[in-house]
Amino acid sequence: MLHKQVSFIIDSKGTKQAAVVPIDIYNELMTLQKALSDNKPGERELYHFNGKGAEAHGYPVGKRQNPGFMVQAGSTANGEDAASLREAVIELRQELLAKGVLSTRSEGGLVFIADQLFNSPSLAASLVAGNNRSGLDAWQNSAGYTLKQSGFGKK
Repeated sequence: MLHKQVSFIIDSKGTKQAAVVPIDIYNELMTLQKALSDNKPGERELYHFNGKGAEAHGYPVGKRQNPGFMVQAGSTANGEDAASLREAVIELRQELLAKGVLSTRSEGGLVFIADQLFNSPSLAASLVAGNNRSGLDAWQNSAGYTLKQSGFGKK
């Protein structure tokens, strides 16, 4: 989006008065504006992850550059681990099962019984999916924007 040409209308004093942007940038801005206006003051924007038999919901917590991620109760997770899944994720899953934060479902997979705060969106997405994931790319809001596209992560 930022690699497009933007022109400015400048007054006689050299002050920018307006911007002329390509229509695709305008459309993205309108979508973002709608997403922002849909949230009431103090309401958190929810992000969703669907894949590998899991359907999870949550929201970023903390600083935009390095957010944690809260997965909400009722979210589901894949019960099977890929061979490449980091050992720390497997250990955390076992810990959450032992504490009763996660529970096995009769139809397969796991369910979050309580909200769970993760150190990063990637850790949350990896645990939910059962394989390594980039959380900034995996979690999407209702408008289809990822955390990265919404301005989260290192700049």
